Amino acid sequence: MNIFDEVDENLFRPLTGINKRKYVDILTLIWERCKRQPLYAIEKSTIFDMVEEYFNGLDEQVEFDIEEEIEGNMTDARSIAGSFIRRLKDTGWIIEKEGEYEEEFKLAVNYKVVPLLKSFQDIINPKITTYKGKLFKIYSLFEHISEQGSPYEGVLKEASEDFDNLNQALRSLSASIEDHINNLTQGKKPEEILELFGKYEENIVVGSYHRFKTNDNLYYYKSSLDDSLDKCESDLFDALILDYMDAEHVDKTEAVLKIKQLITKVRMDIGEMEDLMRNIDDRHIIYRTRAVQRAQFLLLSDGSVKSKINNLLQYYASQIETKEDLYEEDETICYDVFQIFGQNYFDSSSLAIPIKKRRSSPIELMAVIDELDMELVAEKRLKMLEYIRNALTSENVNAFAKDILQGKTAVSISSVFENKPDILPKVIGLYTYSQTSEREYEIRLKDTLAECNGIRFKDFIVEERKG
Repeated sequence: MNIFDEVDENLFRPLTGINKRKYVDILTLIWERCKRQPLYAIEKSTIFDMVEEYFNGLDEQVEFDIEEEIEGNMTDARSIAGSFIRRLKDTGWIIEKEGEYEEEFKLAVNYKVVPLLKSFQDIINPKITTYKGKLFKIYSLFEHISEQGSPYEGVLKEASEDFDNLNQALRSLSASIEDHINNLTQGKKPEEILELFGKYEENIVVGSYHRFKTNDNLYYYKSSLDDSLDKCESDLFDALILDYMDAEHVDKTEAVLKIKQLITKVRMDIGEMEDLMRNIDDRHIIYRTRAVQRAQFLLLSDGSVKSKINNLLQYYASQIETKEDLYEEDETICYDVFQIFGQNYFDSSSLAIPIKKRRSSPIELMAVIDELDMELVAEKRLKMLEYIRNALTSENVNAFAKDILQGKTAVSISSVFENKPDILPKVIGLYTYSQTSEREYEIRLKDTLAECNGIRFKDFIVEERKG
């Protein structure tokens, strides 16, 4: 299907003539007033008043295209406004609607062109994309998929669409990096550019963008998403099929095929997200490096002494084609400024530093080691075994979880601290390993706070992992 199968073929003609900027301004005014109204419609007189006020504010002579018709005085703002509104209506941007009982006629934005108007606004004022927020939403959906009554429509389908939006935003970010760097450096002196990127690395790259990539975000959620997709292919597969059949009105055979395809797509979306992040890294480094190199070049070409010396050295380098050129007499005006010597050029004023050769020396005999203290060895061995027992490994953390559960279904972690404040490191280990695939327990965060040794944190419940 072509776009002109849906909209008027003359839709874009007002935006191609001599008054294209005025038409866009008028469409923006109308859209701002109509976008929150039922049917995108407001009174006809209100739109005429708005456009008339716009032309009065311009305070300039309006020229017309051949296709534009005007009725009345060509200098009258009301007549001009009527001409522009009629053309927008004739080309399909706005439509006329009958008013309710005893109400005047209304003009409405054509619902079919609403995506275009939104796109115009996005180009002028790009939205700030919260990549972390989008990823956290997907993660949250999958975290509670087992409790969801409609796992396909409420989770899998929604997450797939969110991944489409997230990866599209990342692609836009990758494509816009060059413009972003150019806008940052435009009109700045070389010294300001170098200072800017010194702070840019710390405040933007590490402070914001890097945070999205690290364990708190992308890679932290990835393992959990993989686990949830595994669950979709096993425990939740039948529920997903039934929900798909109910939502899409298809038979079981088609539902099975579509659910498998959708799970595969989400896995590929996660992989694409990682590829996009690597591509963003590469492009970011390239354009940032180019900006810094350009600033350094300009800094060395500013007429200062350092710049002049740099130019002299570049001139000498351009004249050297063979080794023999290094030893020829310099008869240029640069001879009185400084002289260049080849490496390892020896004479009374040589720049080369003589290298002192190393001499061999006899191998010294090793001192006799005293007999080891076996009690000390045993003590160190016990300390090492104790360290291994208390180390925050996945095996020890799983053992700690079993120990505090002691056959119970679930235990609140705040109750474990009673008379045992020294187990705080193990509790931290429980939270740290709660997202790994080797865990034998699950945790659920509570809204209350727990405190131990002066440290406050969100209380959580530990329970045995199912399946």
